[in-house]
Amino acid sequence: MVKKKPGFEEAFANAGVKPPNAATRAQKKNYAEALSRQIARVFADQLRVRYKGILPDAEGKGQESRARTSKGFKKLDVNYSTIDLGLALGISIKTINYADAASKRFTKNYSRNENELRAEATDYHKRQPWAVLIAIIFLPMSSCDDGNSAAKGEQGASSFGSAARFFRNIAGRQRTDGPLDQFEKVFIALHDDQQRVVFFDVEKNPPKARRPRTDETLTFEKLIDAIEATYDERNSPPFKWADDDTPVTEPLDLPDEPED
Repeated sequence: MVKKKPGFEEAFANAGVKPPNAATRAQKKNYAEALSRQIARVFADQLRVRYKGILPDAEGKGQESRARTSKGFKKLDVNYSTIDLGLALGISIKTINYADAASKRFTKNYSRNENELRAEATDYHKRQPWAVLIAIIFLPMSSCDDGNSAAKGEQGASSFGSAARFFRNIAGRQRTDGPLDQFEKVFIALHDDQQRVVFFDVEKNPPKARRPRTDETLTFEKLIDAIEATYDERNSPPFKWADDDTPVTEPLDLPDEPED
C-alpha cells in the first residue's frame, strides 16, 4: 500500500492548535514557526520526485536546513542543493495568521516580512546568483474580505489585495545578474477554514476587494508546475525542434572528444 503524502489539512493539524488572538507574541511566533515547518514538508514531498535529495526529507528530517550565503550559513524552509549546482532551488515560507487587533487587517506585518525576505534573497543571490528562490506567503482567506469600498487609498483594498501589491516589489527576478533582493517568484497562499489552499501569483493583477475567482488562482499542482517551469527557465530553458513541438528541458550533455 502506497503511503499517502500529507497535505495542507494535515500540515495545519500537525502544527497544533492555533493560539487565540489574546495569546502572547511568543506563543503566536512558535505557532507560525511550527506551521511553516509542516508546510515545508508538503512542498518538499510534492517536489521530491524530480528534485532528489530535497529537504526536508520524506521522514521530515532536515527541517530548516542550512544553505551557504554571502554571510555564512542560513536556514531554508525547503532546500534543494547539489554538489554540481550548490543551492539550486530554495523556498521560503511565511505565515501571517492574525489580523491586527486595532485595524482588523492583516497588513501590519507586511513590512517586517518583506524586510526579512529581501535580506534572505540578497544573502543567497550574492553568493549563488543562479539559485532560484521562491517565496510563499500564507494568508487566511478572510484577508480578502476586509476591504472598504467607501475608504480611499490602501484601506479601500483588502489585505489580500494589498499583499499582492506590496510583495510584487520583491518578485520577478529573471536574470542571474538581476536585483539581488528579489525572488524569482512570489505567491500568496490563501487558505480557508477547511485548510483548502489556492495560490496567487503577485505579478498578476489582484481583485481589489473580493476573493479571487478560480480562474485567477492556481491549484497546488499548477503551482508546482510553475515552480518547475521557473527552475527550468534558469537551468535549462525549454527547447523545441521545428518538427517536434514537445519541449526539451534536459541539459545538453555532449561526450568529451579526445584531443588530437
